[in-house]
Amino acid sequence: MFHSTQNNREKIRPPTDAELLQSAHQQVEIYLVYLREHETRNDLFDTRELPISKESLVNAFRIVIATENRPNIRALLIKAGMTLAQFQDDIGQPMVIRPVTEPIMNRSDERRKADPARLRRFDLALLKLGEERIRLGRVFQSAQNIAERRPFHHA
Repeated sequence: MFHSTQNNREKIRPPTDAELLQSAHQQVEIYLVYLREHETRNDLFDTRELPISKESLVNAFRIVIATENRPNIRALLIKAGMTLAQFQDDIGQPMVIRPVTEPIMNRSDERRKADPARLRRFDLALLKLGEERIRLGRVFQSAQNIAERRPFHHA
């Protein structure tokens, strides 16, 4: 919380735009460090693995993208932000996603041996991944549209 002291009583004041922007940049940086330190590939993870809440990170990326003047940096931010779709509530242990390289006959035999509940859980997680990619794509595209409409002032 942001505080200011007046007459020895603390009053909570809302953060300034500059403080919000600084906080958003810090949160995005923390997530980028997390991505560098953890190999996420295309796997699915529980949101509890994130260093900051997922929605806080989505909002931080949205703010940073909307205020970024350089199109190439915005594109990289969107790409990094889209990886948040891989983090879902209640995944538990990471779900490893790898392409299957065996012939189709072997795959169907193996699928029949797999635990049906586990397969349903995996299929549901993949469905949620697709839905989340669509949602995040819309959020970040909206932020990019804001950035593109903003006047650019050279310092």
